[in-house]
Amino acid sequence: MSKVDQEAPQKVETAAQSDHTVTIKTQILEITGRPPRLHHVEVCQHHNGNYRVNVWENLAPTGDSEYSTTVHIGASYYLKVSDSGEILSSNPPLAQRRF
Repeated sequence: MSKVDQEAPQKVETAAQSDHTVTIKTQILEITGRPPRLHHVEVCQHHNGNYRVNVWENLAPTGDSEYSTTVHIGASYYLKVSDSGEILSSNPPLAQRRF
């Protein structure tokens, strides 16, 4: 018997399944404001247009070294996002944060 090479089926990505990470990050920072010690914004895609977003912030330096900073989640949101990446709803609601 000869072995026939078969290609793996290609995953077809629809608009609903596409990753809107950059669009979501931009919207979050525009709505809530940019923390002065922003470390990064983490966007995790879940199912059916749902996303978890964590805004990571650096804390003030601790100890004698400027390298001894710690990072924590300053804000966390569970989002429902449209096929185009627009935020439809958020839990907790998105609002301007005071820094």
